[in-house]
Amino acid sequence: MFKKLGVWIMQKIEKARRRRIEKVDYECTFWGDYDFNKLRCIPVKNSTGKGEHQTYNDAVIMFDTETSKKAGHDEPYHNHIVVWSLAIMSYDHMLCCLWGDDPEDFITCINEIKKVLQGYYLFLHCHNLAYDYVFLRKFMFNSWGEPKKQLNTKPHYPIRITFKNGIQLRDSLILAQRSLEKWGKDLDVEHKKAVGQWDYEKIRNQHEKYNYTKEEIEYFCNDVLCGVECLNSTMRALNKKIYSMPYTATGIPREEVRSIAKLNRGHDRFLKREGGYHVLRLLEDCFHGGYCHANRHYLNETVKGDIQCRDFVSSYPYALLCIPGFPIEKFTPYDFGLSDILDSLDTYAFIFYLVLYNPILKNDDIPMPYLQNSKCKKTLDAVVDNGRILQATLVIIPCTEYDLQIIMKQYDFDDVKILDCHFAKKGYLPKWFRDYVYKLYYDKSALKNGDPVLYAIAKAKLNSLFGMCAQHVIMDEIEEDYKTGYYNRVKVSDPEESYNKYCKKFNSILNYQFGVYCTAIATYNLMTFGTGALHGDDSIWLYSDTDSVYGIGFDEAFIKEYNGRCRENLKKAGYDPIIINDKEFVLGIGELDGEYTEFRTCGAKRYACRYKSGDLKITVAGVPKKTGVKCLHDDINNFKPGLIFDGETTGKLEHKYFFVDDIYTDDQGNKTGDSIDLSPCDYLLSAESDFTFDELIKEYVEVPHYYE
Repeated sequence: MFKKLGVWIMQKIEKARRRRIEKVDYECTFWGDYDFNKLRCIPVKNSTGKGEHQTYNDAVIMFDTETSKKAGHDEPYHNHIVVWSLAIMSYDHMLCCLWGDDPEDFITCINEIKKVLQGYYLFLHCHNLAYDYVFLRKFMFNSWGEPKKQLNTKPHYPIRITFKNGIQLRDSLILAQRSLEKWGKDLDVEHKKAVGQWDYEKIRNQHEKYNYTKEEIEYFCNDVLCGVECLNSTMRALNKKIYSMPYTATGIPREEVRSIAKLNRGHDRFLKREGGYHVLRLLEDCFHGGYCHANRHYLNETVKGDIQCRDFVSSYPYALLCIPGFPIEKFTPYDFGLSDILDSLDTYAFIFYLVLYNPILKNDDIPMPYLQNSKCKKTLDAVVDNGRILQATLVIIPCTEYDLQIIMKQYDFDDVKILDCHFAKKGYLPKWFRDYVYKLYYDKSALKNGDPVLYAIAKAKLNSLFGMCAQHVIMDEIEEDYKTGYYNRVKVSDPEESYNKYCKKFNSILNYQFGVYCTAIATYNLMTFGTGALHGDDSIWLYSDTDSVYGIGFDEAFIKEYNGRCRENLKKAGYDPIIINDKEFVLGIGELDGEYTEFRTCGAKRYACRYKSGDLKITVAGVPKKTGVKCLHDDINNFKPGLIFDGETTGKLEHKYFFVDDIYTDDQGNKTGDSIDLSPCDYLLSAESDFTFDELIKEYVEVPHYYE
């Protein structure tokens, strides 16, 4: 009875708060003209859960800046803020959008808001905090002091910064995993990014508030209005409070997974599967990531014909859900030979170092050689094709049994040794985790043409599951030097101790070996599909990219058989195909993803193709797709080493950091602190790839989960 009474009272209080907030009319105005007392309607609440208990202001706030180069400097030089904007929403009601043109005024504005609001924590989100923070950092330090806590994913990429006064900056880009323009469209919020209404090339100065056009004001205001609406929609859909919002996309499903694991003794079973520090390091070596490669026989050659792309439906979730090939117990050392491993593939998982003497491709027609040069511990006399070994005198490479099977099918060798071998029993991943994978895939399928917010979240959750399994257990700290602005990598002093602490944490529930085997199984599936579907005399396997195959002459009978096996594997795992509105959704199957008349590649992550509709598309690591394709001038033959994707056309920008000793005022009256110069950057298409194979891991996995 008392519990029901308490709930009733809280509901009445919440309704009263909402009515109070909704009485405040929305205003979009210059910050100095705003009455900050109107924000007193924003309630103060208590945070709950583990850790520090503090009050917080229950508002969704997004800020942004627009910057300009300085007049008379054609080369990269200091930049300065010319306008900042800030939007505030509470209880789904937009209260205001404030803007100004002086960075010191931004700090004053935040201080005024903090003064009016009585909660300790004030959360400020920014879409791409890494950029705006550089321009504002010195102004923040002058008023708020240096941060007391900071989480960085890599140098110059903070995702959370907390000051001693309770102000906390958060990056919304790493949570959304997409541009603000796309985020607004995907979630179909009221205010969309006003693309094209701001001239980035125009030289501007501060204190020009009366010179901005209606379209320009709409541009910088819509940025923060869109951001606030996207954050608020995401927060409501996740049933979160602003203080408990996850920092990253991977963090969205993490709490749900932890709750389910707690009911299924997840941590206890995690410990039973852990093989110790040495095994972790061996597993890290065995992590090969996705497979991306171009057929060397068709490099820099325009291939014409009936070209298709077959894409695997949710390749990683399929492996996690349907394949009983994961190590489900602790890895144990044992002196196995090659024949022992090959005889036990169906029963045991193996991790080891493979030593090959005089390996060479079985024949030169094999289009996708597997041995990855960058993963080898040692090679002698290696002949390398865009990162993949064709032959060598000696190769030492860390492997799982899935890698071994591919290597055995592709290479001949004179002798072989197995070193530091460990084995574990094979099976399905924990049932509670697979049930969760299936639920997320069902939600994504059911919501595909439904609620855009819920669909975007369901998709993000599903795509994050692999990242949760592949979290780096031991990571160096990335620390900002507040004096210089640069970042230092602080090595873990005792990695084994760090590993042991990680194992003791109750939230450690998914073993790293799951992530290693997910990519190994997905790559094995890719190789099985490509080899079987493109085996005819008239077939050409042109290109592979983790979960897709480009080629000519696909064997439809094999594809039907392969897809049938995916359905069988789903049923054997205990799940049914998902049927929504008479449409069947099956994980893992190879679907037609595109049809083309021309294809041309000069290596991994560098290819161009022409749709049957006549449009060209490109994929080049580091070059925007939509604008970069213009550099071909509708001629695919221009896609070749030496082609320059000019920055003026592509919009590709080079970041150059400028850190100054103190804030200064330039000749035009612009208060200037640290800055980033963005200048058009040309990209030279080369015969060698610029990307690393680690970049093929599709989901962000660099933030250790114990930070969230």
